[in-house]
Amino acid sequence: MPANHRHPPNRRLAWERLQRGWSYEELCERIRTSMRSCDEKDTGLTANTVRRWETGERWPDPRYRKHLVTIFDKPASELGLLTPDEMAMRPVTEVVDEIRRLLSMIVADGIDRSTFLRGLLGAGVLAPLLGEGGERLPAAVERGRGVDAESAEAFARVVDKQAALYWTSPPDDIFQASVAHTRLGMSLLRGAPEGPVRQTLAEAAARSALLSGRVAFFDLDDGPTAARLYRMALSATRECGDHPLAAAVLAHAAFVPGFEGNRTDALGLLDAAFAHAWHGVGPLTRAWLHCVASEISARCGEPKECMRHIDRADHMVDAGGDDPPWLDFFERARLDGFAGYSALTAGNHEEAARRLRKALDDLGPNGGKQRSVLLADLAAAHASTDGDQAAEHLRQAVDALEDQWYSIGHDRVRGVLKVLPPAGQTRALDERLTDLGRSSHPELMM
Repeated sequence: MPANHRHPPNRRLAWERLQRGWSYEELCERIRTSMRSCDEKDTGLTANTVRRWETGERWPDPRYRKHLVTIFDKPASELGLLTPDEMAMRPVTEVVDEIRRLLSMIVADGIDRSTFLRGLLGAGVLAPLLGEGGERLPAAVERGRGVDAESAEAFARVVDKQAALYWTSPPDDIFQASVAHTRLGMSLLRGAPEGPVRQTLAEAAARSALLSGRVAFFDLDDGPTAARLYRMALSATRECGDHPLAAAVLAHAAFVPGFEGNRTDALGLLDAAFAHAWHGVGPLTRAWLHCVASEISARCGEPKECMRHIDRADHMVDAGGDDPPWLDFFERARLDGFAGYSALTAGNHEEAARRLRKALDDLGPNGGKQRSVLLADLAAAHASTDGDQAAEHLRQAVDALEDQWYSIGHDRVRGVLKVLPPAGQTRALDERLTDLGRSSHPELMM
């Protein structure tokens, strides 16, 4: 710990703030408002004070802690506001509530007895109940846990392999494998010791849940399942403190309400993603976040806003900087694809066609699934002026779907078919698309 940090960094408090997209000053103002509502005097609280709480340079005074609990609607133990001694002195009612929460996990998540006991220990619940001789139980649980550095790294390697297989494997197959691995990772994480092993496992579990969620949403058209998996991924990012990964999870989660036209929920998630982006996120990741914001703005009927985000992405994508290796779902061609869709929304069909053709020309080795989306959007760009060319692009899009199924591509093709005049070629495409949808839409089990 740095010499000027008297306490460990409060990652829990920082994470809760970032999940809401609040700056230091915004949280500071919320505390001031809460204090005023209780007729308490402003004692000179500043944004820098909040920053120092999170870095461990200072510990929040009791007068602030009670307001933090109210603002976040979480107990002090979940906000990292209790010292180890205070954790041990929690009221029995709070300990019982924690036990009830962990017991509910047995039903919800199917955890076993040893995992349940480890959860109690990790939450600081058993210590005040065990009394004399209780110190022997953690060692016993530790011996039976079996989560070590080698196990965590092996788990992470499987995530890497599954992520690579995503681009070529049937969606249902990769989903079943990935979601089973996600469950394993979350179970292991509950009993992993603090330190590098837990960091490795949490990062890998977050990536596994994110991959599972992406398949559920984009390939299998199951938004509710994707949303649950994204929540699991987000909880794991808090454990490992990975801001770029948290930003990616939140942005993916924003697609779920965004595709439904729920602007408020989608923008709330995006605000939190951009808040994480202030912490060591590379330029390509920032460009992708703006691309996500552009598509959500387009789907919510805000063409000017979506083009503003594309302009920002264009300025960032070629900047220097480090981005994580798991960002394999975004490249320059994907930016051109987002830009083409945004231009379509803004009514600039010529610019849309230009960016979409460029995206098709520049697709990398992982671009097979995206091809059907780009071809469908290119068809939409020509629909009002050249029906034959639009139909030809749709034929190529359906060919691409037969080669690699992609639910988003299927929906895009279907949308363009509806606006084209009925003809022999379009009716044949509609039949092919219907057959593809029936054969490529398995039920998901979560």
